[in-house]
Amino acid sequence: MPQVFGELKDITLIGYVIRTILVGVIVFFVGRFVTKRSFSQMTTFDFALIWILGALTVSPLLDGEVTFTRTITPILTLFFWHTLLSMISLKSRSFAHFFNGKPLLLIDDGRIVRKHLRKHFINIDLLLAELRIRKVFNISEVRYCMLEPNGQLSIMKYSAHDPVTASDVKVAADQVEIPLVVINDGKLFEENLKKAKVDLPWLKENLVTYQVEDIDSVYLATVDQHKKLYVSKK
Repeated sequence: MPQVFGELKDITLIGYVIRTILVGVIVFFVGRFVTKRSFSQMTTFDFALIWILGALTVSPLLDGEVTFTRTITPILTLFFWHTLLSMISLKSRSFAHFFNGKPLLLIDDGRIVRKHLRKHFINIDLLLAELRIRKVFNISEVRYCMLEPNGQLSIMKYSAHDPVTASDVKVAADQVEIPLVVINDGKLFEENLKKAKVDLPWLKENLVTYQVEDIDSVYLATVDQHKKLYVSKK
C-alpha cells in the first residue's frame, strides 16, 4: 500500500492518484454542503470563501508535505464561520449590508449617476454593453438601473417602453406549462405520454411527419400542453 497520508516529500504515482481521488471526494462535499446562494448569488464574502476553499482543497496535490488534517481542519473552520456569519446576516440588516454590500443606483430616474459608476470602475461603454445584453438598446428607455450586491444589474424601464402583456389589453391568456419529455435518447417515457393525454399510436403517427420510423433514432421528443410535438433526431 503506497503511503498517502502524513507529510510526504516524495509521492509515488499510485499515491498521487489516491490523493487525487480523496481530493475529489473533498471537493464534492465542499460543493454539496456550501450554501447554494454562494454559487447563484455570489457576494464578495462568498467569493472569498470559495476562492480560499479551492486553494485549500487542492493543496495536498500541490505539496506532499501538506497533510489531509491540515486541509480539512481549516475547511471545517471556514464552513463554521461562513454559516455563523450567514445566520447573523439573516438577523441583522446592517450586518448583512456590511458583508454583502448594498444595491447601488447607476441610473436614477433616467439620470446616470456618474459617481457610482466611477466607484466600481464602470465606464459608459461597459454600462451600455450590459444593457444590450439585457435587450435594452436605448438607454433613454431606462428609468432605474441598479447594481446588485452579486454584481448583476436590475433594470426598470419607463412604463411607455414596457412590453404589453395580456392583462394590459384585457385578453385571457392560457397558463404556459413546461413541455413533457416523451423520448430521451431513444428511451420512451410512457408515464409522460399519459400526462400529456396522448398514446403511443398518436406519437408514432406524428413521428412519421418528421421522417422518423424508429423511436431509437430520436434524441429528444417533447409534447406541450397543446399536444404539439417537438423532435430532435440523433
